[in-house]
Amino acid sequence: MATGPDLGENLCLRCGLCCDGTLFRDVELQPGDDAAQLRALGLLVPVAGSAASIRRFPQPCAALCPDLKCRVYADRPTRCREFECALFKVVAAKRVELPAALKTIRQTRQQAEKVRRLLRELGDAGERVSLAKRFKRVKRKFDAGEVPDHLDTETAYDRLAELSLAVHELDMRLRTKFHPDPGDG
Repeated sequence: MATGPDLGENLCLRCGLCCDGTLFRDVELQPGDDAAQLRALGLLVPVAGSAASIRRFPQPCAALCPDLKCRVYADRPTRCREFECALFKVVAAKRVELPAALKTIRQTRQQAEKVRRLLRELGDAGERVSLAKRFKRVKRKFDAGEVPDHLDTETAYDRLAELSLAVHELDMRLRTKFHPDPGDG
């Protein structure tokens, strides 16, 4: 069984859901995080005194590479450094075997890709925005009566229903398999 750095390589580098806009909308900076240095490294951290009272940078993270490695790993913010998802914890505690965890990751990534595909079909191609924000944006447009021009109304609402169900399924999977247990502190 892989542990420590090996577990990160065998699990985290096959996942990336905490960095790609699937699990989180943004990451809040903590005391001691050097916002200027993180900006210099390419993270989209707001400047002090800007409209954002709490300094956060959006997900998907600008430092996430296609191979799911972090290009600022050595200098990553405290939240990123300290975060361990629930799946990581159960594998580290040997309550779930690595192959089962990898299957969970694969299925979750497939569900997230289904959500991305449906968002694109409904006209939202904003791949640099978290899935939750993209879904809200599409939903607001429909609530305002804005149906994508390239789809007839019935098809558009069918796709919205399919998207809503796919987002719900993804959210339930993320809540049960990846979000840390609230009892963990």
